[in-house]
Amino acid sequence: MKLTGTIKRILFSKDGFLIALLEGGTKISGNSLITDLEALENQEVVLEGEWTEHPKFGPQFNFERLDIRGSELYFYLTKVVKGVGQKLVKRLIGHYGEEELLRILDEEPQRLLEFKGIKEKKLAQITESWQRYKEIRELAMFLAPYRIGQSIVREIYQTFIDKENLLDMIRQNPYIITQVRGVGFKRADDMALSMGIDPVSPFRIEAAVNYLLREIGEQQGNSAVRYEDFIEKLGKELSMEGEEKLMNRVIGSMIEKGILVELGDFLAHTFYYTAEKGIYDFFRQSTNERHDPIVDDIGAFITETEKEIGFRLGEEQKKAVELLNEGRGILALVGYAGTGKSTSARMMLKLLERRYGYDAIVTTALSGIASQRIHDTTGYRSATIQSLLVSHKEKDELPYDVLLLDEASMVNSQIFFQLISKLKSDARLLIVGDDGQLPPIGAGNVLFDIVKYELVPVVKLTKIYRQNEDQAIALIADAIRKAEMPDYEREYLDFKFVDVSIPRYHAMKNELNESEKRELRESHNGEILHVLKSEAIPYIVEARKRLEKKEIREYLAHLQIITPMRSGILGVENLNFHFQKLFNPNARHSVRKGTFEYGLYDKVVHIRNENMPAYSTEGFKGGEEAAEQRIFNGMIGIIFKMDSDEEECFVYYPNEKVIVRYGYEMLGEYLTLAYALTIHKTQGMEYDSVIIPMTYSHYIMHNTKLLYTAVTRAKKMCIIVGEEAAFRGACRRIDTTRRTTVLQWLAAEEKHIMEHP
Repeated sequence: MKLTGTIKRILFSKDGFLIALLEGGTKISGNSLITDLEALENQEVVLEGEWTEHPKFGPQFNFERLDIRGSELYFYLTKVVKGVGQKLVKRLIGHYGEEELLRILDEEPQRLLEFKGIKEKKLAQITESWQRYKEIRELAMFLAPYRIGQSIVREIYQTFIDKENLLDMIRQNPYIITQVRGVGFKRADDMALSMGIDPVSPFRIEAAVNYLLREIGEQQGNSAVRYEDFIEKLGKELSMEGEEKLMNRVIGSMIEKGILVELGDFLAHTFYYTAEKGIYDFFRQSTNERHDPIVDDIGAFITETEKEIGFRLGEEQKKAVELLNEGRGILALVGYAGTGKSTSARMMLKLLERRYGYDAIVTTALSGIASQRIHDTTGYRSATIQSLLVSHKEKDELPYDVLLLDEASMVNSQIFFQLISKLKSDARLLIVGDDGQLPPIGAGNVLFDIVKYELVPVVKLTKIYRQNEDQAIALIADAIRKAEMPDYEREYLDFKFVDVSIPRYHAMKNELNESEKRELRESHNGEILHVLKSEAIPYIVEARKRLEKKEIREYLAHLQIITPMRSGILGVENLNFHFQKLFNPNARHSVRKGTFEYGLYDKVVHIRNENMPAYSTEGFKGGEEAAEQRIFNGMIGIIFKMDSDEEECFVYYPNEKVIVRYGYEMLGEYLTLAYALTIHKTQGMEYDSVIIPMTYSHYIMHNTKLLYTAVTRAKKMCIIVGEEAAFRGACRRIDTTRRTTVLQWLAAEEKHIMEHP
């Protein structure tokens, strides 16, 4: 059914979804194609959808489609294209008429330069965004009968933005939309079935196989799956239980075509198999190669270098340097927090410098913070993996003889393969990491497999080094890693547990119903939040002093709130809302987009891998034009400039030394606040101080690996605030999830062959 009205106020908006009030009080909700949802206020709209009854908020109209009533062109040019202005739009429509202006926008946009107020830059902005809007509208109209929400339409458009004839592509193969973030196989399948595809079509089964293997890889980290388990999962996904013969036939055909690889009882997609087989072959070749010793007397070298760096190596650390000197082309240095990996790495690079020279050495890591840290601790050139690959993409090889990969636990098999594929054939590779950390995001578990299957020579550092007895972060983290109860109640210089437990909770909970328990938990989480803020204030005061001195990198790394989950009172979103008020109260300029207001000097994180208009710091100061640069999910920066006229803001990322321009409409979609981050998002990061809430509301996420990763993000101070029983439970709850990978299968297969020739 249709509903017409004027939007009086937007109550909530995020990622294209909005809840709003019409004049008269009717509540509406749904997804819109308009990115800048605030532009819809005071607009008359036509909605298509249905009435629903919300259990808490009563009746509301859920719309599937939203159209502007009246002149859509006028609305678009004044509200969606930035900086055109109502007077200019009225002049344009008055002069040409709507139909002729539409034709000019499509066919002769240069004619608009005749109008005062439109210059080349503004014209490019108008025509580019008008074309984008037209294409999205066309796509939305095509997908509307299949109940594809308008926020998903935007994602589909963005994913295939460089493809011509997108509608024809979707008609021919509706399943391509499973490549889009937020589109599962079920949604694409419903659309394909309604377009007439046969439910038992091999085409449908093949699409499901491709989707499921990718989903298992990206969500669970498994690059190989047990064949029997996969067939069962596939049958459920397709509602084809009992059709194993047909599914086996399609999978067999995909194996023949080289799309899939059969590994005994396991199955792998070629996408993952190629990467991990490449890694495996590289390891085998590198471990078989030997270089001449670098120095004749390694003991003398170590003694000499110890005096130079002011630190004496332990026996495990000496072993790593000695093994390297024996001529190993590849070596893994693996150790838990506080075991001296960075010191060992520095000594090893000093040794390699003797042969190859300083300029032939580069260090790298996945995140900008980790890359900067390895540079600070070793003194050698450093870059993120992606910037290293991008800056040398025109070359067959990286121009370095030595590469040190730090925080290797973060690197999935695809990225690892890309990196080693660019190495010189005789390059030396040092792999440094902590296998106690969380596994990487994406498929594979390279560092874990290296250690477990001894794929390369491994030196394991186990001895924890402390400057004094009052420093406990490394010891407490190590106890958590081993599922032992740490001595957390003592006073330390660098660790503090603040107990905010519910008195007599275990006795009380048997007397309360579920609703009462939920209310008690919510109330108690509010108390934990209050204590979190109190504990944070002294560190926030120190952080702001760094900001006043324009020490941006130090400001961003001074204090980080880390939590396991996104939702709830102690989830990322609510914590960001509260800590923004403490870190950046009364920002001089701010704009509301979606969940948050974004203000001048807000700490933000980029949340999508995307090509963006970017500047070097020198280029920005010099007024140079922006150049397109790949900006990666997880980069932490600060909004340092907001331009209300152009509706743009500029974010400085100090670890990457890059400035990125964002339109206001991109806030919330490409950027979000970063005062609080999930534990997964902070992997590879390091902060002076970390504060972690601990609540039974997050218990589903509590385990030793997650807590170990969170605690080891702190360099100088770690504060845990919350329920003692939840903390103790997390310290005992071992993460039992294990990834199945192509690397594991190849290693096990080789071992079997060697044992049974």
